[in-house]
Amino acid sequence: MLEVGLDNNAFEKMVHPKWRKQVPFAMAHALTRTAIAGKAEQQEAMNTQITGGGTRWTRDGVRYKRATKRRLESLVYYARDRPYMRAIIDGGVVVAKKKKLSEPVNVRTDKYGNIPSGRGKNKYTARAKGDPKFFLGIPKGRTGENYRGVWRRYGKGGLSKSGKPRGKIKLMVSWARSQRNQRPTFDAYGVAEKHAGPYLRRQAKASIRFAIKTAK
Repeated sequence: MLEVGLDNNAFEKMVHPKWRKQVPFAMAHALTRTAIAGKAEQQEAMNTQITGGGTRWTRDGVRYKRATKRRLESLVYYARDRPYMRAIIDGGVVVAKKKKLSEPVNVRTDKYGNIPSGRGKNKYTARAKGDPKFFLGIPKGRTGENYRGVWRRYGKGGLSKSGKPRGKIKLMVSWARSQRNQRPTFDAYGVAEKHAGPYLRRQAKASIRFAIKTAK
């Protein structure tokens, strides 16, 4: 969450005494316009700082809260149902929603670096459940959670007369880990610090003119 505030005394010095009563409105207007611009800056930064750019879901997760005359504070924040944004902004440990993380090994990911999904589900997990070429879990003859995942069979199934497998298997999606470390990769705070201050200073003057113009 990013907060933007203004110094009321400094703001009043910018206004003729005749219009001092319009200061709270002008301040709220400036803070709100800055928050709206801040939201746009966050979305724009996703194009260069997130692989493939932010998805529509991710971009829509940037929210802002308007300032009011009684609450002279505006906010730019990320929706709670986008917890992955906190991970790439602050870093930390990413824990699987279920038991294991689904991590691509030999699958073609989409432009965002994710496993392709269909109808809201992991494409390979859903496919594996109904396709005999795939199986889930740990292959026979191997032990340890490092081998758990979604596997694909290649060639003929079963064993040869000599008892050797007639085909091969390949790990497509790994379920080896239940959590992983995430380093910060999206500099949301840096984007805000770079743009919020200069924008607010410019907007303050424009908001004063707007408040005076619309005064009753």
